Amino acid sequence: MSNNYFQCTPTNSLKATKEESDELRALLEEAGEDVFHGCTIEYDENSKYFYLYFEEGEPSELPTPFLKTLGKLIRKNRMRYLEFGYAVYCDKMEPGEFNGGSFRITSGGKFWYPTITWEKKKTNRG
Repeated sequence: MSNNYFQCTPTNSLKATKEESDELRALLEEAGEDVFHGCTIEYDENSKYFYLYFEEGEPSELPTPFLKTLGKLIRKNRMRYLEFGYAVYCDKMEPGEFNGGSFRITSGGKFWYPTITWEKKKTNRG
């Protein structure tokens, strides 16, 4: 039997007050334990930056109030979005068990996924 893992981190931290960081944390807690977003928030009192990351969760399960509040902080930091990179991996070499990608959360509190296209002339069979 193999174990699968998911890890996701943003490309930047966001400047925020302790109160703003606590508000986001409270919005995550309000969602309840049945929501499996896997998000953790860490706040650095010295730099006044907070950092959020995901382990073994599903970012798309983040509650709407959390996303809207995060969007406001993204705007406050004069950014259009906060970009995340993720890795899906396994402790055993098996087909289809390794993957990765990225997504963004916009200043409007919405998910923004990249569009990936393949050249049409190339095929997988000779």
